[in-house]
Amino acid sequence: MSFSFPEVFQPILACPMCAGQGDGNTLMAANSAIAVLLVILFLVLGSFLSFIFFLAKRAKQFAAEENGPT
Repeated sequence: MSFSFPEVFQPILACPMCAGQGDGNTLMAANSAIAVLLVILFLVLGSFLSFIFFLAKRAKQFAAEENGPT
């Protein structure tokens, strides 16, 4: 008697939503949650990117002040 991984753990591999048995409200809630998390992700990445541009601009200004007018 041998059991393979998919046969033994089939009932716990996926939630009802992932298995395709989610109803309309559950599906809408999951899609909304994904959209909110994507917005938060892009806001955080955008703030990191703007901070890097800010540091690059400050470094360029600092280098210009250090070298003085030529």
